[in-house]
Parts: sequence; C-alpha cells; structure tokens
Amino acid sequence: MDSTDVVLTDVLIVGGGASGYGCGITLASANDKFEWAKDKKYLIIDSGCSDIKKASFYNLSGVEYGIDGDKLLQNLQTQLQKLKHCQLLNDTVIKIAKKDDIYEVHTNSQTFQTKILVLATGMHQFDIECEGIDIKVLPHTNVMKPQKVYLQNNNNQIDTNLYVCGLASGVKTMFAIANGDGVKVACDIFESYTGKKAVAHDSIKDAIA
Repeated sequence: MDSTDVVLTDVLIVGGGASGYGCGITLASANDKFEWAKDKKYLIIDSGCSDIKKASFYNLSGVEYGIDGDKLLQNLQTQLQKLKHCQLLNDTVIKIAKKDDIYEVHTNSQTFQTKILVLATGMHQFDIECEGIDIKVLPHTNVMKPQKVYLQNNNNQIDTNLYVCGLASGVKTMFAIANGDGVKVACDIFESYTGKKAVAHDSIKDAIA
C-alpha cells in the first residue's frame, strides 16, 4: 500500500494493551454471528510500548500462573489473528483530526479514516496532536503512581463516536479491569450499531448426552 493512500475502517483503536486488545477482539468476534456486524472492519494501531511487557501475572484469572507479559501479549496477538476482521498495525499515531463525521488518524507512515475512534493510550502521557476535538488530559487519581493521566470522559465517551478505554479512561491499574473496560466499550459500540443492548457471547458447548 502506498503511504499516500487513505485507509477507511469502521473502528480504529489507538493502543494495543489490555484494553485495546479487549476492545478489538470483542468487536471482531461479532462479525460471523450477526448480520449487522458481518461487513465491519476494525484496526488496532499499536506502538509497542505496552506496560504488559514489563510484568509477570500471578493473579490474572484464567491464564497460566506467573505468565510473562511478553507471552501474554503473544497470546493476545495470536487470538486476534484468528479473527480476520480486525487487523493489527505496528505504528505510532501522531495526529487525530475530526472532519465532519469522520476521524482522520495520521501515523508516521499512513493516514486512516474511521467512523468510530477508540483511544486506549494508557496512563503515562497523551501527546497526540488533536484538531477539531476537545480532549482534556487530567491527573489520574485512581492509581498509586504520581504524574499519570487520563482523558476526561462520560462513561467512556469523549465525543460523538469517540471513546476512551482502559487506564486512559481512569480505571485502576489491573489487567483484568483494563481489559474489561475495553470489552465494555466494544459492547457500547455494538449498541450504537443496533440501537439496543448488545453483547457478543462465545458459543455454547453442545450438551453432553
């Protein structure tokens, strides 16, 4: 793809940590289950700076005890690869602009347009240039570490079709909480598509005779 091409997607997620993957995997899991979701396309843009890499996990339910953060990230990437409707791009977002009802997202190498934008940018900083969007960066008071930030939001929403999830939304610094916050935002997006409460449950096993 030429670097001058503009790529259009339905939902673009900035950040590939716990909440970014939670959101992307949940969104893409609905495509083969619902008519309203079958043609949706999703993209995660990740700069590779997730704090998951720095940790080992001993109290995360449902995964190997003491799993290394690198391995956990690999597991998330493998799971995402099985869901063909969500792509992962390793790049850095440098600018976001709102133009009418479309968000234009500029990275170091490409420009993207998306109908819905999700910010899963973590708590360390938010230094993306913004045009036509009022994003307020505030001190994160729900963590024990100083000088962390979150993005002001109302129930994960910053503006029309602009969401924030995970640590960037102000939740506590636990993987499960951040991951669940991303899943919650995905379900909020489902609701915007359907006009009613919607989730994407996993398949139920066949009953044992």
